[in-house]
Amino acid sequence: MPQEIKDLHTYLRDLEARHPEAMLRIKRPISLRYELTALQKKLEDLKKYPVIVAERPLKVDGSPSEHPVVVNLTASRYLVAEAIGIDPRRVALEYSGKTAARVAPVVVAKQEAPVKQVVVKGEAVDLLRLPIPLHQELDPGPYVAAGYVVTCDPETGVDNSALQRLWVKSKNRAGYFPASTSHAMANLAKWWNRGEDMPIAVWIGHHPAALGGGQVKLGYPESHWPAMGGALGQPLRLVPTETFGEKLMVPADAEIVIEGYVPREVYEAEGPFGEYTGYAGAQRPSPVVEVTCVTHRRDAIFHDFGVGLADMLVLGMFPLEARVYQIVKQLVPELVNVHFPLSGHRFHAYLQLSKTRPGIGKDAILAALPCDSRLKHVIAVDDDIDVFNEAEVLWAVATRTQWDKDLVVIPGASIFPLDPSAPYPGTFGTKGGIDATCPPPLDLGMPRQFQATNKVPDEVAGRVRVEDYVDEGSLAKFPGSF
Repeated sequence: MPQEIKDLHTYLRDLEARHPEAMLRIKRPISLRYELTALQKKLEDLKKYPVIVAERPLKVDGSPSEHPVVVNLTASRYLVAEAIGIDPRRVALEYSGKTAARVAPVVVAKQEAPVKQVVVKGEAVDLLRLPIPLHQELDPGPYVAAGYVVTCDPETGVDNSALQRLWVKSKNRAGYFPASTSHAMANLAKWWNRGEDMPIAVWIGHHPAALGGGQVKLGYPESHWPAMGGALGQPLRLVPTETFGEKLMVPADAEIVIEGYVPREVYEAEGPFGEYTGYAGAQRPSPVVEVTCVTHRRDAIFHDFGVGLADMLVLGMFPLEARVYQIVKQLVPELVNVHFPLSGHRFHAYLQLSKTRPGIGKDAILAALPCDSRLKHVIAVDDDIDVFNEAEVLWAVATRTQWDKDLVVIPGASIFPLDPSAPYPGTFGTKGGIDATCPPPLDLGMPRQFQATNKVPDEVAGRVRVEDYVDEGSLAKFPGSF
């Protein structure tokens, strides 16, 4: 029996069958002018991350949309890990294995590609028909926030996929922001240096495993398609674009594809835009996209991110955790696990270590900081601290550190330009870490040189169950604290 093709539709169907509690279907109208983002933010404040399907969204102009919108698709660490087939507490160890198990893509005919069911070209193109949200109050207009931009190196023909934003300015024109350090920007420079406009395609919506595989960090030039196949556990199906043919391929099972050109040396004001940092990024001159074609499924679902919220952050944290683990583990074998917490917006990492000798904490911090320009602060803790429990990490900082000896400060380091605290021009700044590990044992088999932690006997902790004393309804109503 042939394997079922994985896409957004099959994922939502299967998720609703397996975890109906994880789905929120909004059947009443909800506006894409801030309202959907506001709902995501309120749920996130409650630490609730259901996949949200807005079945009757109202576009930014107030008119009803032809297509539903899905958000929070990748907001839950548990659901994303399940979709990829890895343990949510072992992402650092297992994500790279899934994406490294490369599965070559396959090319299918146009008639076999759901994303080609509707093809709109030329003057008939109208991006404003799509349900593109307005996210934050300083955004100048609706943004495609979850679109994977496909470009290629004109010298080798090797493609690249990258999550990059598009501000829809009119029916066939969009502002485009490729980060200065991205492979897409390297491709753009090559096309323009040849005196040519750059071909571009933007695909929107797919199975979360495909989205996760598309976030893997690769060399240049190197295609993301095999890594996405590895994460999916099946070959990614590709189809040629309408405008560029086989020169630029797109996923056949995507929901929507936007095709066009980035005209040579044309810049327009772009932004401000509510970035993943939680702050509005500055307005700046950026390239534009002149759209030539839009293709989509007849029953297309528009996938979007809550900008700066969990569904954008979690997806990018998986490859960061894996990258830091792989690099640091080679230098500090005592590394046990890595976690990028939501609270840090990709700027913070927690390292869990099995400390057997002095200096391991600082060694791990110094090894981790150069792994990615976005990583700004690293906290190293012992293996009795749960790096997925921020209260425990901060407890370790509070009780196991003296900053005159445990603080690591590195001025003049390379930092990510979107860091709102970065000094102008935003490429160099200060990174650091806190070694919150205890002193190691004096010798093998001896206890560590630190006070014992409070605990009840393991036998008692194992047999006392909350549900034996409190019913579920009462438990849900108990007050919390912070």
